[in-house]
Amino acid sequence: MIENKEGAVLEKTIGSRELDQRPWDILSDPTAISRIAESFLYMEELTVKDWSFDTKAIITKTFGDSAQIAVRFQKGSLIALGERIILQRTLKHHIELSCRIIRRLNDFEFLMQAESVSIAKTNRKEERLRVKNDSVFATNIVYHPEHFELNRHISLNVIREVLETFKEELIHPKFGEIKIGLFQSGQDSKFEIVRKTKKIFYIQNTEAPSSYTELLPQFVHYSTYFGKNILSAIRSYKNESIKSELILPILYDKNDKDSYPKAYLWIRSPQEHILAEDLSELYALSERIINTIRNSDSIKATDRFDVLNISESGAKIRIHQKDILYNVYGKESLKFDLVFKGRPPIHMNAKICWRSVDRTGKLFLGLKFIYDQEQLSSLRKLEYNLQSLRNRMNSGGGDATLFKIYRSLRPKRKKF
Repeated sequence: MIENKEGAVLEKTIGSRELDQRPWDILSDPTAISRIAESFLYMEELTVKDWSFDTKAIITKTFGDSAQIAVRFQKGSLIALGERIILQRTLKHHIELSCRIIRRLNDFEFLMQAESVSIAKTNRKEERLRVKNDSVFATNIVYHPEHFELNRHISLNVIREVLETFKEELIHPKFGEIKIGLFQSGQDSKFEIVRKTKKIFYIQNTEAPSSYTELLPQFVHYSTYFGKNILSAIRSYKNESIKSELILPILYDKNDKDSYPKAYLWIRSPQEHILAEDLSELYALSERIINTIRNSDSIKATDRFDVLNISESGAKIRIHQKDILYNVYGKESLKFDLVFKGRPPIHMNAKICWRSVDRTGKLFLGLKFIYDQEQLSSLRKLEYNLQSLRNRMNSGGGDATLFKIYRSLRPKRKKF
């Protein structure tokens, strides 16, 4: 949101900011805000920043120089009192009106306090073209996150896939079954200790007291966490016919002290002891399992996804597929095919600059196209298709260019 800056007169309330590498003027004087709202935004169709582009709003009334406005939405909206929203519209330059909700007037209308107006001093380097009638869409999205995240939407499927992939290797000839699981609440305390310490629970010989007291930095020291009553643990293992036990934590950023492991390998060997020289083999297996899990987090989507606006540098797209909605992270990259209707698909790479989920559960992604040597052919095709799209739009008669918004503050004739 835009910071509120106090000022007595118009000249002293103009500040500057940088957004999308463009300079902005910021006006926070209530009188100036009121005159701009009444002169240029009154009864105009506005959109709400970071909401669905289909959400439209109209300023239906202004209240003198108080910077208070009545805003009506085209459909009912779940807005909380005190919530801040940004109404926006592009005339010659892009305008953003930062507002705070004061009270609900009816199901569709709210009284708002406009706290500041931001006006872009220049247009974007490349003009964003607003796409209509599904003339441009994205498809064949391939997304592979750099930073793996396990969550409730994919974790069970991921584990099932891993069990199927490694089903032969998880039946070890010496140790019996190797289990793969997720750390969860309610498990035995030794799992929680492994998760929190990120150390390996390793009892090489359950009958030897020395296996419980040896201390190496990478292993859980049994007596530290479970007390001195080692004989009780020995009897318990003997009753269960377990000769060795190992819990190996996996799936965490080893360079991040705040990152906890998400999963584990677990062996309770009834046949042979798990020796120190066996650990390297188990470490290697865990790394292969980790790579398989990370690859399973890749997402491929072949649906058509709306491109809402586009330029040579980037695009805004709308996503409705749930596995993308929950599992795409900002600041990472994806690949997709960009299709201009009637033209062959263009293979694109893009970085996710921002993501936003609207109130209907649709995901919006702001993409910046990646410019590298491999993309030169695709970018030339993109420029050609965008110029063709501009030519078609211009031949159809676009809106006349509007004058700079704050050059004149003559009241605008109200529409009835």
